[in-house]
Amino acid sequence: MQNETGNVSTTVAASPSNTELCKEYTNAIFYGFGMSPFAMVATLIISLFERRRYKSDICYGKPGLPLPINFLDGTSNSVANAAAFGCTLEHILVYLFSGKISVNRWLVAIVLFLLTFLTALVFYPIFACLNSPSRVFGSLVGFLYTFLLSLVLLARGYLCEESGWYWALHAVTLVSEIYIMILFVYRFVTAILKKSKFHKELLVKIDQVMHVKELLVAPKSKIEGNDIKQRIITYSETVLAEAKLCCLHKSLYRCTTRTLAINTIVLLVFYSNFLLTFQLGEITESSLSKLAALYSTLSLNGCEQIKILSEVIRVSLIVSNILSAVYLITNMILIYRSQRQHLMKRWRGDKSFIPTHCRLDHSEKLVKNLMYAGHQVSHLIGGYIFFQILVFVSCLLLSYFCILPIMKKVPEEFLIPLEFVLPGVIFLFVLRFILRFISSRVFLQNHYLSADNGKHWERALALDNRWVYQNLSFFLFFYYILTGLYRCIFRVMTSICINTFYIARMDKPLLIPGFERFDIEYMTYLGFLEVELHQCHPVVVVCCDLLMKSVNHLSSNQETSLESPMDAHKRNIMSKIYTRKVRNKWQKMKTLILNQSICKESKSNVSFQQPQQAKLNLVH
Repeated sequence: MQNETGNVSTTVAASPSNTELCKEYTNAIFYGFGMSPFAMVATLIISLFERRRYKSDICYGKPGLPLPINFLDGTSNSVANAAAFGCTLEHILVYLFSGKISVNRWLVAIVLFLLTFLTALVFYPIFACLNSPSRVFGSLVGFLYTFLLSLVLLARGYLCEESGWYWALHAVTLVSEIYIMILFVYRFVTAILKKSKFHKELLVKIDQVMHVKELLVAPKSKIEGNDIKQRIITYSETVLAEAKLCCLHKSLYRCTTRTLAINTIVLLVFYSNFLLTFQLGEITESSLSKLAALYSTLSLNGCEQIKILSEVIRVSLIVSNILSAVYLITNMILIYRSQRQHLMKRWRGDKSFIPTHCRLDHSEKLVKNLMYAGHQVSHLIGGYIFFQILVFVSCLLLSYFCILPIMKKVPEEFLIPLEFVLPGVIFLFVLRFILRFISSRVFLQNHYLSADNGKHWERALALDNRWVYQNLSFFLFFYYILTGLYRCIFRVMTSICINTFYIARMDKPLLIPGFERFDIEYMTYLGFLEVELHQCHPVVVVCCDLLMKSVNHLSSNQETSLESPMDAHKRNIMSKIYTRKVRNKWQKMKTLILNQSICKESKSNVSFQQPQQAKLNLVH
């Protein structure tokens, strides 16, 4: 087994027995059932402190199904859940990049599904303990299980005699596990001392209430000014306000548990890939240095070129790492911003950004919502890696076909592609500029109209000197046949570059208009939006919360129960008369909305009536 330190490679002798033990230990952890029995025991203990709704009269409603994480509308325990995802980094890297599955090709998909399910089972107790209603036993079981998991992974690193790069990667997992264990200890102590209680996540959140209050306030008028300075100031204030909402305030615009989990996993994989890139760079540089030394010993030509190649690879890796990091962070921000804007549009009932032919049934929307979080992680990671490779290759090509030949460090023959392409491109742009100048001066009549934006005047599209224009069209016809081939290649390259930037974004369709329904990931994003709309609409949630509170206040000791989320020892009750009144009001409102013609005859619901024009009574 090899350990890399700087550019010097040393070999650590590992006995065959240790190698076999490491292999068996690794297979038991990542591909076997080594941790599964402990996970099932911990899950069973946690389930004893959960209450179920199905047949709750049997065994006092226990055991129940634990809640590992709330991806739908959860906002509590977001940081703790993100740290718990940090514990899964090693398993994710093994399954994504270094997994070795020796099964029949027809069974690979099934085996991968079982492995990911096994991973979820291994880490299920940590998430369940973080969100357990029992602060004492949940913290105790969570601490013991996390401590056991830490010892298992540390033992693997010791048995396999891993290099320093492995411990740099494992540090993230270790820090996450230490944070979670400290959190469990803190919760256990505060629960024992009766200084904290577990509070279940309420149906309505304070940010949703504030959002509804803002809707009831008259909006401020926004007058667009022509002053550029004022526009810049206004835009800067808007960006600052959005930054405060995203980072400082617990509002609707703050990252939910889903968003925080997605970004955490992506950043952890980015960190791992960053270290791996530098490790590969060191290995490549060391190999090229040895090759250059061999050439120098044998007095062969090419030693200088090998050193240049090593330097180019090093610089290309640095540039690709920097640009791919900017790409990743930019896409994470843009995805978050676009998702927020689309949700607010759907809250207002605006469907203008959704193609008309993109329709999903309700069951398909639920399936798409299940897929969204995992697919968004994979798209961000895949787009980041693809962009990094593309930048690395582009840097190599730019170095050898442009920069190095100009610096006289490589033969001038490398400049031939640039000498062939660059003059033609320059000539195309110059010819286009000349033709635009001639068209504006010769082929347009001297009649001026207001432009579409209304800010300046331009000549009317009335053709002048028609015969000259037709002759010019004839002579340029054959030339544009030739240049059309280059434009075709340029069009394809432009599409590739644009789609490369949007690979990570599921909120943007990559297919042309009319074919969006064949973009599976875009349809997944639309399904996620619809589920968010129906389950987390702030107006609906606040309205339901107000109805439940009013029902509790008006009739708390009647016979008819209300079907709603409730505590274990308390039921929300209301009378049959009040139930009938509420149902009649809702049905009447729905009838008036669906039948606008009846609104004119409604006397009690004046808000549905259309405004009538005032009549002028003439007095004779």
